[in-house]
Amino acid sequence: MNISSLDYKKKFDNEGYFVFKNFLSKHFVSKLIDEINNASGTVKYFDNSNNLRRIEKLYDKGTNLIDLNEKISILLKKIFKKEFLIFKDKFNSKPPGGEGFFAHYDGIFEFINSKDEKKKGWYEYGDFFISALIAIDKCDKENGALELAKSHNGDFAQLYKNTKKDGTPALSDEVESKTKFKVIDLEVGDMIIFSNTCPHRSKKNDSDQIRRIIYYTYTPSENGSKYDEYFKDKETSKNKSKALSER
Repeated sequence: MNISSLDYKKKFDNEGYFVFKNFLSKHFVSKLIDEINNASGTVKYFDNSNNLRRIEKLYDKGTNLIDLNEKISILLKKIFKKEFLIFKDKFNSKPPGGEGFFAHYDGIFEFINSKDEKKKGWYEYGDFFISALIAIDKCDKENGALELAKSHNGDFAQLYKNTKKDGTPALSDEVESKTKFKVIDLEVGDMIIFSNTCPHRSKKNDSDQIRRIIYYTYTPSENGSKYDEYFKDKETSKNKSKALSER
């Protein structure tokens, strides 16, 4: 795509996200798939039909997965003029008939930690988060592509008022009804960069093909690495919500 880093930054400042076409080659994506399928030491989630829906803790489980983190980090530094560190990671798989997910912000929820203390979601670790979503398969309306809205302004307390306050980051029905979402069509290797304050959701996969994506989420390096702390807190959280795995 013939667009400058400054243009990307302006688009991010105005809307909270941008699409980067052809970020990865199909050959590189195929190597990522192999590493994901063979990765060990990860955390996996399955649906009621025992279909794999999600894998976490995988960014360092293969040469190409590590390389992907480096590629994204370099791009973020070029656009935002600052260093970023990976905060969390996940691989999502949506099989034919697989359900979508509710409209939400990333990280705007409260959880109870192992010491029975109430904590402010991701904002316990920082106040600025950027996610990179990479299409492993073609993503469109039929197979439940990401639906994204412009970022909402506000700190944790202000944005928290827009949620259901149920231990998940789900938007209230009222806020969701007033939010304009856009289906983001992607080809294999395309990437979306978006702020955690962008509401997003997805629909059911109505196609006959699997739809897979990778998310790497970043926070400025000035915060230090929060990766291990985040996953430890997630594992020991006392929130009982079924949707907690979507954090």
